[in-house]
Amino acid sequence: MSSPLPEAPRRRPWTRLLIGTGIAAGTAAALLAIAGLAVVRPDLWVVEHVVFDGTDRAGSAGLRHLADLRNGTTVWEVDAEAVARGVERHPWVHHATARFEWPDTVVVEVTEHVPVALLASGAMHYVDVEGTPFAPASTDDLDYPVLTGISPELAELQPEVPRKAVRSALALMDTLEARDVLDRSRISEVHFDAARGFSVQVTGGARILFDLEGFDAQAGRLERLVASGVDVSTPLYIDLVPETVAIVRPLDAPAPALDPAARPVPPAPEVSHGEG
Repeated sequence: MSSPLPEAPRRRPWTRLLIGTGIAAGTAAALLAIAGLAVVRPDLWVVEHVVFDGTDRAGSAGLRHLADLRNGTTVWEVDAEAVARGVERHPWVHHATARFEWPDTVVVEVTEHVPVALLASGAMHYVDVEGTPFAPASTDDLDYPVLTGISPELAELQPEVPRKAVRSALALMDTLEARDVLDRSRISEVHFDAARGFSVQVTGGARILFDLEGFDAQAGRLERLVASGVDVSTPLYIDLVPETVAIVRPLDAPAPALDPAARPVPPAPEVSHGEG
């Protein structure tokens, strides 16, 4: 008969305490060694990589220059907020945030402007959805509606008018799209006139005059005209500024004193609701 195996000696509570204390002491010693090395040799803790996420138009070389993280910059010298502010100086960058990732990388998250139109005011500039001109337009990327009539002279005389006019022009195009009357991609130009309103040029088609406000009602009237057979893809002049009639005539025809082509706007269709 085999004799039973001896039981393994149990660790006393004070033994476990000594082991735990030894581990903690070892960890603390390692951290102190790292801290000491950082003090004695800070040159060993340099930023080796700068990563830009979310970029399309903005080049990494230009962003790296604006971030001002020079070769030899240590991790202790990285100011994330300053890096983000520097990157936001790039014309294509709308917003940026920066963070440090252990052990040697700075990551910059970038949100770029999205162009929705071109502003022709002196030089041609891209305009974002907020109505902000942000970068000179490139000759190989001009397939956007062009906003005209907002001259540098107007900006000097009335500084608040150009920004409001640009935003109103974008709001007009948004309204036409939302009502499914005219897609933005079919619009070649939106011309601003402080006295007459906005003139929308359909590519290869109609020139449509809108007042400075009340876009939804005017878009509704245009919608009813289209439903009645008016084709905006043909060269027509359509004036929607009058409240009760829409002036529709060939685009190259002179406007008579009393335009016989002025037609009443078709009324909105009535909708009856059955009971029960």
